[in-house]
Amino acid sequence: MISISHASTLFLLFSSALSFTPCPLLGPAFPAFSLDTTDKTVAAALKNLTQEFETIVATNIGDHGDISPNTTFSIALFSSDTGNAEDEPFFWQYHHTAPTLNQSLVGSHTADANSIYRIGGLTEVFTVWSLLLTGDGDQAFDDPVTKHLPELVDSTREQDTIGLVAWDDVTVGQLASHMSGIARDYCSKDVTLQTSFAEAGLAPLQTVHIPCCDDGSKCDSSDFIRNLANQTPVAPAGGTPSYSNTAFQLLGYIVEKRTGKQFSELLQHDIFDVLGMTETSVFAPNKTSTGIIPVSKEASGWLARHEGDEASKSLFSSIKDLATAGQAILNSTLLSKAQTNRWFKPVSHTSNPANSIGSPWVIYSAGSYPDTSMVDIYTVLSNEGNDESLYSSYLGLVPDFGVGFVILSADSEAPADLNAHADIIGDVVLEALMKSAVQQAAENFGGVYKASDLNSTIAVEYDSLPGLYIQEFVSNGTDFRATLAELMGIAKPEDLSIRLYPTQLVEDLSSGSRQAFRAVFQDITELADSGTATCVSWLDLDKFHYGGRGLDEFIFSLDQSGQTVRVEIPALRVSLRKK
Repeated sequence: MISISHASTLFLLFSSALSFTPCPLLGPAFPAFSLDTTDKTVAAALKNLTQEFETIVATNIGDHGDISPNTTFSIALFSSDTGNAEDEPFFWQYHHTAPTLNQSLVGSHTADANSIYRIGGLTEVFTVWSLLLTGDGDQAFDDPVTKHLPELVDSTREQDTIGLVAWDDVTVGQLASHMSGIARDYCSKDVTLQTSFAEAGLAPLQTVHIPCCDDGSKCDSSDFIRNLANQTPVAPAGGTPSYSNTAFQLLGYIVEKRTGKQFSELLQHDIFDVLGMTETSVFAPNKTSTGIIPVSKEASGWLARHEGDEASKSLFSSIKDLATAGQAILNSTLLSKAQTNRWFKPVSHTSNPANSIGSPWVIYSAGSYPDTSMVDIYTVLSNEGNDESLYSSYLGLVPDFGVGFVILSADSEAPADLNAHADIIGDVVLEALMKSAVQQAAENFGGVYKASDLNSTIAVEYDSLPGLYIQEFVSNGTDFRATLAELMGIAKPEDLSIRLYPTQLVEDLSSGSRQAFRAVFQDITELADSGTATCVSWLDLDKFHYGGRGLDEFIFSLDQSGQTVRVEIPALRVSLRKK
């Protein structure tokens, strides 16, 4: 997995020389923005991004690590809001064809948007997605695995907690989130299959028992489950993150049990066909003319085909198809918005405080409170190693900004480490998109709002800190900042900070939309949590009510062009028009 080393510095544009430290809500600090590739900031960033990759492929040296001259790769950036992007489903693409690819006697010798790569572990995203599309979706996450695969129950009869998995304790959600504690791989990495144990210094075995099929390509689900049932656990279920390809294969079988369909058929019918992903397949496509196949089909791993890998690392795809899939996930095209919100949440910490895990995400928390707001990057990386394939792939989604990226690669010698590629994207593009979000929020939501029949006014402004803020607040001729300060126990009204953050509650209308915000009230004279950066503004949301509505609730109305025309303050029973 990569470590996005620049993450803590990505958001320094929000830092301020002010001593006041805002405590934003978790989630986007500004409303969703419309992608504008002609915007000076964004256009300059995309031009710079191309130059950065031109430099690194020419020199093979980068700020975040060197890259191999033998790596062919394709990269795309996409957004949930396509804006004016000409290359929908993505707004930027870059391709590099390594000279060594020309030595291959099969496949394409030029990488482009339609080139097909083996994407390996990115299959996990589609496995979890297919589960969410079935029946009651993620409600099944709390089910014990044995509810859906009762064949595993027999292995728990002996109370050998170290030697046997307690399958009744493993849940479906733990399979999806690297928390099952079960074996990483299904026998394929047993060294007795790869070396002479005597020459390697291993103890001689009178009999070699490997709990798997003699030929993994011929395993069916019954063989797989029967042999897996008696494998040794890595950790207790829910105890610690532990990556497992086996867990996702079991998820595939659970999907089949719940739907009565073959896993590959379900992916094809319910995801690929619906989204128009014509270049994506379970296992290698028969057609190789657009395939990126270094060295040969055999050496590259193009032909690798184990039935036990179907739901864990079997997929082949292109950046065009994966950008389409990423857009669909960000836009909740196939799921409800509520279900997507649950999907984009961590399940557990890892031993690195900046990293968490989800289903199946590895989540990198960018930003560093109290200096910046936090933005989570949901990723899946696949790098199977020389013994399996020469392919690497990477998918990253940033829900707070509705953007994502995909990187696919193939090397003629060893699968590429995509650290450098991903970090360049983060360095150059994410900051520009955040600046664009700030600018659009300032233009669309900033300004003075005034009631037509009352002496009620608010002035919404912005600065270098997360969120918008209210500079002036008059309600029915009264300085309402003073009222709020008194409720908060703040002696001086001018010491009260009122910052607005979007709640992501949006109502689409024929005339435009309504978007709800909540205000965070803070005393600007207090030190940041008395020197302990805990940021607990979420404890005070909706704390003060008047007539059944929160005094921190603000609802902006936008026209069809996305410009705000008024703001409602429900607790004060007032609607203010933008001047």
